[in-house]
Amino acid sequence: MEPRCGIMKQNKKLGQCFLKDKNIVKKAVDAADINKNDIVLEIGLGKGILTKELAKNAKKVYVIELDRRLEPFAEEVIAEHLNVDVIWNDALKVNLNELNFNKIVANLPYQISSPITFKFLKMDFDVAVLMYQYEFAKRMVAKEGTKEYGRLSVAVQYYANVEFICKVPPSAFSPKPKVDSAIVKITKKEPNELFHLEDEEFFENVVRALFQHKNKTVKKALINSSHEINLNRDELKDILNNLNNLKFNLNERVFKLNIKKIAELSNLLYELK
Repeated sequence: MEPRCGIMKQNKKLGQCFLKDKNIVKKAVDAADINKNDIVLEIGLGKGILTKELAKNAKKVYVIELDRRLEPFAEEVIAEHLNVDVIWNDALKVNLNELNFNKIVANLPYQISSPITFKFLKMDFDVAVLMYQYEFAKRMVAKEGTKEYGRLSVAVQYYANVEFICKVPPSAFSPKPKVDSAIVKITKKEPNELFHLEDEEFFENVVRALFQHKNKTVKKALINSSHEINLNRDELKDILNNLNNLKFNLNERVFKLNIKKIAELSNLLYELK
């Protein structure tokens, strides 16, 4: 598993830091519980260390890699493992629905951690085991009431159960990245586990509006970000007065709201707007 650790200024291409600790690879593969029935998606080939381990355990492995300079490593992997298919493209541009995978195991280029994660969450899969920057991973798994809890926490945990697997120090890589990393396990929730939403896009807008002002009260946060939910301030104030009548506590601090409460708030706002 090889974390991206920078951008080469001369040619604007990504540089790589390669993992030298195979125990981390084993932890990732073990966490995903890969077996011969699994079709696995990997983002980022690196030197193929993770790819080889996945190929030994899985039925099929798709690897999406942008950097053509890594073709020699791809050729080595494919020569050893006929069940590996390397797709030379930008992972954010690939139609992942065309790949019939059920698990994802990857180190994610850190600069696309957020968009690729949300792309995954819109898809059907069983388990994803992913490497992130440590601080990003802490925000993903954070619970309400903590300083790390925010928009990312809610947006991810609405769709999935998230588990922190382990912290990975810079010394596990060569050359050493400047930040700690972490492995996170994401298990998609079943439809019956999800809180009912009147409108999913509106919920996402409410979450964005709230967490732009996470330390303020719910009422102040919503009024200050009324544009995020396509309402003017006066309209929103009237709606919030009705919410008060429904006994929704608008004086709670945003970062103390759990996901169920935020879903409930979104539905009430959607019905009243």
